Amino acid sequence: MNAVNLLSTLPMTLAEIGDNFPTSGKRLDWKDLWAYGVVALVAGIVALIVVQLRNRNDMSQRCDNPWKLFRELCLVHNLDRANQRLLVQVTRARGFEQPAQVFLNPASFEPMGLPPSLRDKAEQLAKLRSLLF
Repeated sequence: MNAVNLLSTLPMTLAEIGDNFPTSGKRLDWKDLWAYGVVALVAGIVALIVVQLRNRNDMSQRCDNPWKLFRELCLVHNLDRANQRLLVQVTRARGFEQPAQVFLNPASFEPMGLPPSLRDKAEQLAKLRSLLF
């Protein structure tokens, strides 16, 4: 086979180059990629929320946040969520400027001067007081 016969079997234009390949389906357009953009946006938002929560609860970094100190003290004392909520209620009922003050004042657990909802939990407050002090 000579070079002329070989060239005559090749396609004549660039548009015909891919004619012998099997079709692979519909071509994607920019409009078809919007779903991927939405997924990427949602993934980015979730990642941002996770990073914010990790930074908020990172107890190895120093900060000037009274509620973070309160959470640290709760972790040190191994308090469960129910006891933490009770401490927050006592802190708010006593009107402390800093939530961690509840850890310094054993008298704040006395039922006198507390709202009725907290007076009903006098037994839990006594257990919590004995656990902390």
